Amino acid sequence: MLMLKIAVLLAAFLAAGDAVARNDVAPAAPAARLNAEPGKSAPPKKAPPKRRAVRQVVDGMPAYGPRLDAPPPVPLGPRPIPSAVAPSAIAPPPAVISGCDAGGCTDVNGVRYNGAAGNSVIGPQGRSCTSNGGVVQCF
Repeated sequence: MLMLKIAVLLAAFLAAGDAVARNDVAPAAPAARLNAEPGKSAPPKKAPPKRRAVRQVVDGMPAYGPRLDAPPPVPLGPRPIPSAVAPSAIAPPPAVISGCDAGGCTDVNGVRYNGAAGNSVIGPQGRSCTSNGGVVQCF
């Protein structure tokens, strides 16, 4: 008897759900509901602006060191006498590290890089350098 009641209720719920599903209609878009008037269609959409072709210019990466195609600088006056210890204007190439200890690292040429905070070290000329894996790059 209990099984019969459950079967009847289940059949009624399934029939009600099927009837609701057949009557469901997708709701209209909010803009269409606000602007819709009986007998009128929506205004035509504005065409997007035309695009024009533009030539793309891609510059290459700068060469290591001074540019060879750059014109030489024009001297403005008498040149100063170079000092005995002039810092190099060009950053040295990356150095390969051979070993590190608590005080810093040494590269394969025997140059010492003193340790600082984190992955930064101080190079032999006093420059700030960054150690990344097995390579040190000074700036």
